[in-house]
Amino acid sequence: MAAVLRAFAWLRWRMFINALERTGSRDVLERFSLAIEQLGPIMAAVLLIPSCLSLASLGAAAGYALANGESASWLARGPRYLLLLAPILSLAGPLLLPAADRMSPVRLLLLPIGRGTLYVAQSAAALGDVWIVLTLALLAGLPLGLVAGGAVGAALVAILAGLLFVLTLLALSAVATSVAHLVTRDRRRGELIALLFLLVIPVIGLLPGAIAGALDRRGHDVAVEGRGSMLARAPWLEAAMLRATQAYPPELYGRTTAAAASARSRPALVALTALAAEALLLHALGFVLFQRALGAPGSGGMRRDTQTRSSWRRPLPGLSPTASAVARAQLALARRTPRGRAILLSPIALLVASAVLLRQHSELTLAGVPIDTGLALACFASLVCLMATLPFAMNQFAVDGAGLTRVLLLPLDDRPYLAGKAVGNALIAAVPASLCLTAAFVVTTGTRALSAWAAIPLGLIAVALLVSPVAAILSALFPRVVDLNSIGNRGNAHGLAGLLGVLSFMLASAGTLGIGAVAAYALPHPAARLVALGMWCVVSAGICAALFVPARRIFASRRENLATLHRG
Repeated sequence: MAAVLRAFAWLRWRMFINALERTGSRDVLERFSLAIEQLGPIMAAVLLIPSCLSLASLGAAAGYALANGESASWLARGPRYLLLLAPILSLAGPLLLPAADRMSPVRLLLLPIGRGTLYVAQSAAALGDVWIVLTLALLAGLPLGLVAGGAVGAALVAILAGLLFVLTLLALSAVATSVAHLVTRDRRRGELIALLFLLVIPVIGLLPGAIAGALDRRGHDVAVEGRGSMLARAPWLEAAMLRATQAYPPELYGRTTAAAASARSRPALVALTALAAEALLLHALGFVLFQRALGAPGSGGMRRDTQTRSSWRRPLPGLSPTASAVARAQLALARRTPRGRAILLSPIALLVASAVLLRQHSELTLAGVPIDTGLALACFASLVCLMATLPFAMNQFAVDGAGLTRVLLLPLDDRPYLAGKAVGNALIAAVPASLCLTAAFVVTTGTRALSAWAAIPLGLIAVALLVSPVAAILSALFPRVVDLNSIGNRGNAHGLAGLLGVLSFMLASAGTLGIGAVAAYALPHPAARLVALGMWCVVSAGICAALFVPARRIFASRRENLATLHRG
């Protein structure tokens, strides 16, 4: 098994080196793009060094306090509180972050390797997760503090307990990864679950604020008294909660180290045995689920053929038939893929959550100036709709997949193609933005002046005009092969393109909002404000046309690299 695990580690290293080495099929810019993407995790790991050192110091201080009999001090309890989040992150991480992309059952089954070895290699991959790296730093510092305090035996027990705790975290991560694969092995079911998860998370994140506001209005003391009486009427519930808390892995680890430091061998042995039993049972469950996942082929679902409506074939106003077809294809790509549906639906979920939260604050002020909550919510939701398109806009060529090669082989001029891509990205943002504006206008209270609400679409048009040529340039310079069936990291644009895209979006939005604010204060008549924003849209269109000149040149020079992107 050790030789196979070394082979896996060597394979990962060679894949990293090959991405950086010079090859004849890649130009300098493409090698730079790949190097930035590969070096990103290394740079993130370097930034983690100060955090790891701080946590190791905190663990050492806690171990020294335990060795001196100060188990009740905040310094000794601090690491236990920090470790409470580790199991939760190990369970949620594979569902929210790229850790869920580790499993490739079809490729693993082709290897002449035992399934136990594959499970160990799969579980060991979680050691690179951020929360586990930080946990290792904290667990490594505590035995050092115990040794410094003279409790060498307790330090040995703490090392053993730390290893069992890490094994428990790896088991939780393996269980979550296998469950995620089993649940999403059917493509349509996986898409539905992923979308529901993505839509529910923003609402759940804002529920504590809404509940807190309701408690403030109803009376905090009454709520506390009601909760206490409920527990008093259900003692079995309180006892079950207490037993569950005692069996929680961080609590077992804390009890083991505290008992070992105070020379209480029996409680330390009981807690250590319970921690070992939990790690063993979780790994047994993880191995069973891993075997089920290896034997569970994925299902793509049946594709349903639909007839193209005649209205779909009509050119969009102001566009040529070619540019209109490209724009409609970009919008269709967003409608038919999980990543695109997430872009379309997530701003609507965020609007609902924000509206619920704003109900707790009927008056908003900025620098002492009252702000209309309806207009503020509409502006925020509209900008979110436009910003949500960045994963598509900043990778607008590579998202077509193998179809990009066919498009580049057609006798298609670059001007209508780039124009169609820009309009398609704008249409992706326009669909949820229209719904958000309508909902904010109907539901919220505040001004009903149509001139104020009409200024929001003008501002969105200006921002879209300013960002679209930048998106075309970055998409040509830093393309990235993506999986649009994933709503995680595999569906995002190149890291550098995404960062520069966010900066350009912020600059364009700041300029548009600044001009809108100046017009609101300097021009008393609402119609004059709309004329000012309309003139800014004209200026933005001129800037857009000027920037599309170098964008077309860059795209033309990168045609060969874009055409071979999916073969590299």
